[in-house]
Amino acid sequence: MTDPATGVRPPAVARRLPGRAKRRTDVLREYEKFNADRRKGLPPVLWPFLAPDPDRYYRWRVQLACACIIERVTPDDQTPPSERRWRGGDGEPLPVGQLYCWHDGSGDVPYRTIVGWRDRREIAFPADPVEAPEWAEAEVWAVIRHDDPHTSAFWRVTLDCGHVEEVQAPTLDWKPDDGPRLADTTRVREMTEEYERLWASDPTLQPPEREREHTRRTLAAGWPRPRPERLCHTCPHARRIVAYQGVGWLVPRDSKPQPEYQAQPSRVALERQLRRAEAEAEQLRVQLAQHYEREDA
Repeated sequence: MTDPATGVRPPAVARRLPGRAKRRTDVLREYEKFNADRRKGLPPVLWPFLAPDPDRYYRWRVQLACACIIERVTPDDQTPPSERRWRGGDGEPLPVGQLYCWHDGSGDVPYRTIVGWRDRREIAFPADPVEAPEWAEAEVWAVIRHDDPHTSAFWRVTLDCGHVEEVQAPTLDWKPDDGPRLADTTRVREMTEEYERLWASDPTLQPPEREREHTRRTLAAGWPRPRPERLCHTCPHARRIVAYQGVGWLVPRDSKPQPEYQAQPSRVALERQLRRAEAEAEQLRVQLAQHYEREDA
C-alpha cells in the first residue's frame, strides 16, 4: 500500500514468513534437471555464465502484495530479492521489486502511456480470407481486410508503469522520430460527434468506461497513429514484494553437489580396465622377484 502522505510505497521487510520452505533436495533436483536441459544447447565455455552450477545460488521465500508466498534463488545472499529485477510472463524484465504472479480475476487490463521506444521487427501476413471472421460484421470486414499479402512493422515500447508491450507502426518505414500521424481535423470532429451520439442513443453499445475514456483521449489528441497509449497486459499480474526470508544456500557451503545417478561403465571399458590392472600386477610381480633375487645374492 502506498503511503498517502508521501506517495511512496514502503520497502520490503526481512522477516520470518508463515509456512515452510520446500525440501532442499527437491529444489536441487528440480534445478539440476532444468540446468541439464539448458546446457544441451550451450557450449561448455558458456555454462558458468548462462547455466551455472547450483552451488552458486542462495534460496529465498518471498511474500507478494497478493499474499502469495513463493520461492526464488539468487546468485548471492547479499542482495535481497526485493532489490532485484525479475522477468515477467513474457520474458521481459519487470521493475525492481516486482514478480509475476497470475491470478484469475486480477482486474482489468489498464491503458498506460508510452514513454520509450526500443527495437522493431517485421512480420509478413498472408492475404485475409474473403469471409468475415466471427468477431467482425461483413460490411466492416469488407473495408478493413487485406486483399493481398502484406508486411507490418512492430515496435517494442516501454510504458510509464515500467512494463514492455508491442505496438504496430502506421507504415513499414515509420520511425519514432517521425512522430504520430494525425487524422484530418474535420474527420476527427465528425468521429467525436458520431461516438458520443452512438453511446448516448444505445446504452447496450456502450463499452466499459475505461474504453470510452481512452477513445475520448485519442480523439482529443487528433486520432494519432500509433496511439500514445497501450494496454498493459502485465500490470494486473505484476506483484510487489512486501517481505522476504532467507532460507540458505541451495548447496551447503561445506559440501559439494553429488550427481543423482552414477553412470555405470560399459562392459568393454571394464574389460580394458581389468587387462590394464592385470598387466600392472604382473609387472609388480616381476619387480618383486628381482628384488628377492638380489637379496639372496
